Amino acid sequence: MTVKQKFWKGLFFASGAAGVAALAAVNSSIARGVTATEPEESSLGGERRAFASAHGNVSYRVGGAEGREPLVFLHDIGAGASSFMWRKNFDALATDFRVYAPDLLGFGLSDKPAHAPYSADLYVALIKDFLAGELRRQTPAHLVAGGLSAAFAVRVADEHPALVRSLTLIAPTGAGAFDSRPDLPGAAFYGLLHSPVLGESFYNAMTSERSLRDYARKRLFYDRRFATERLIAHYYAASHQPGAQHAVAAFLSGYLNADTREAFARLAQPVTLVWGADDLTTPAAQADALCRLNPRARLELFERCRMTPQTEHAERFNDLLRATLLARSAAA
Repeated sequence: MTVKQKFWKGLFFASGAAGVAALAAVNSSIARGVTATEPEESSLGGERRAFASAHGNVSYRVGGAEGREPLVFLHDIGAGASSFMWRKNFDALATDFRVYAPDLLGFGLSDKPAHAPYSADLYVALIKDFLAGELRRQTPAHLVAGGLSAAFAVRVADEHPALVRSLTLIAPTGAGAFDSRPDLPGAAFYGLLHSPVLGESFYNAMTSERSLRDYARKRLFYDRRFATERLIAHYYAASHQPGAQHAVAAFLSGYLNADTREAFARLAQPVTLVWGADDLTTPAAQADALCRLNPRARLELFERCRMTPQTEHAERFNDLLRATLLARSAAA
């Protein structure tokens, strides 16, 4: 179980102790207040398009001139997660690459089917199909992925190497002994999250403005000034879209976990690991284990930074990507 999963599970059991009747009243009040909210669409440039996946439509942004090497941004997993994560990178890199930023199924503006088989395998297949379908003859692509999506990207690069030119991974998970299928407690927790009162109350507590603000200030950013009201408003709106709780429930229950140690060790593509030196959720010390698994991997450490080097140090992050990926292209 990751630190992020432990954090939110603790909040679940705390909220459950408050009393079922009181929680039902709170749920009703919250629901009345969020029906009109919409996540922000204007943070990324380019053009919005849709990709028909096996389980629903996937919304994505595409920008940059056709014919340039493709660069695909894959956002982290969590409540309110979406391609909004790349708002300070998408346009900057579109000057040199053909850039893509999908909202993974269950997140952002993509479909959020209640009964989709949310799992690591689903997202690996979705990313593979997106690369092979939407990019077609543009592949192989450079993948830039954060957190748990980095684990999915590693599997895609290992299982379908012809689709992936390089990997840039921000604090990737999957270097621990994760089972891709949850044990019975995980499955039971998933059931509780879908209970009509207790599960809804937990999700509403987890995605309240206060919870999102506290999480952003304590976990996302070293400099809490990045936790702006605009950012909190976006995460609040995105996390309260109809069906947004389904993929998050699967994540917290362990269904999206992936042990990628063997796959990471086999990677032949160039790999850059990007880590915030002050990351409390996935500590930078974990990078040592990954570098031992694959000595070809290169580590870039960002000081005074937690989970979001692409935001807290956007200019340096963009320069790093541009210089690294263009150099790799020239050497190919």
